[in-house]
Amino acid sequence: MKLIHYLSKRYIIYSACISIIAIPLFYLSLQYLLLGGLDEGMRQQKKWIETQLNTVPAKNFVSFENEITVTPSKQSLKSDVFSSEPIFVKSDNEIVMHRVMLSNVVIKGKNYTIRIQKSMIEDEDLLTNLLLLQSGFILILIIGLGLINVSISKKIWLPFNNIVKKMKGYRVDTSGKLDFMPTKIVEFKDLENSITELINRNNKLYKSQKEFTENASHELQTPIAIFSSKLELLMQTSPISEEQADYINEISLAGKRMQRINKTLLLLTKIENNQFPNIEKIVVKDALNDLIQQYHDTLQMREIHLETEFRDHVEVVANPILIDILLGNLLSNAIKYTEDKKHIQVELSKTFLRISNDAQEGVSGLRESDLFQRFKKQSNHSHSLGLGLEICNKIVSLYHFKITYSFENSKHYFTVFFE
Repeated sequence: MKLIHYLSKRYIIYSACISIIAIPLFYLSLQYLLLGGLDEGMRQQKKWIETQLNTVPAKNFVSFENEITVTPSKQSLKSDVFSSEPIFVKSDNEIVMHRVMLSNVVIKGKNYTIRIQKSMIEDEDLLTNLLLLQSGFILILIIGLGLINVSISKKIWLPFNNIVKKMKGYRVDTSGKLDFMPTKIVEFKDLENSITELINRNNKLYKSQKEFTENASHELQTPIAIFSSKLELLMQTSPISEEQADYINEISLAGKRMQRINKTLLLLTKIENNQFPNIEKIVVKDALNDLIQQYHDTLQMREIHLETEFRDHVEVVANPILIDILLGNLLSNAIKYTEDKKHIQVELSKTFLRISNDAQEGVSGLRESDLFQRFKKQSNHSHSLGLGLEICNKIVSLYHFKITYSFENSKHYFTVFFE
């Protein structure tokens, strides 16, 4: 949920809660004031009636619809009693709510009960109209303030949205200095300054790492190449004893291994630094078929049966070199760790690529916690560097794919999810 929607939603909820409490309170308060006004008017009317009763007999008091009645009473003097009662009105042929006051008075030594009733229909209509008017005003106020809040928030958060947009498109290998939208808000200025400082530091670190990678690639490969060439010349000299030949062979193997480690580590560094910016649409099926064709002789020689099941046409947008490395490492691992005359299966669907192979005898599965970590070898294969799956993991992370491993029915399953 966006922040502006979050704030607007909370604003509307709180406003609605306040309105739900405020409207009934307004209604009750207004009703109390109106009833108080009616009661006060009836008290004044009662005083006038008491004054008139001193000169006019009670039977001479006649009022329209019996709104005022004066009757003899045997009760002693008590305080005034007010109540609201529904009374049928003949002229309107309906029941109308009335405010009624009962009061006992003593006139010339005689007790009388004065009953005064006032129709509340006008007050109720007024109260209803005021309530509807207030509810309408509150609703308009909430909607208006909500729209104003959204409009102001959009303008206020424009610089922040601009920062987010620029950061989404930022790439340390291609982007230069970022120009943010001018703003007068101190917090956004602080954020822009912090991001600018962070970007500058990242650019410096990236340049340093890139220079190191390039220097290491040049400086290390040269002595390794010299070492290998001199070793080959040494092997051609004579006489060489059998013991010396064994030592030279071991040194040669170590040199080749060192050369492979150097190239692999440099490749990992380049992937981490995103030094493969060129991307294009790659048909995964075609890339797999090319790799399978390259391993055709090895598969035939070892009598390994490789089955393919390409259910969907799948395209990925990535660097072709890295995709070849990813698919090549997974396929070569499956071939390397499959015994002769066993099976390998390659499945391709719209959402995933799965490569499975029969496990070697005595193997119950690989340690998943160490599987994609650097130099974590899970076999004693002499040519394994423990970096192949680490490279695969870096590539899938670069393109926001996902790679998983599972072991079922004596088979290893490596699955790359494209979504």
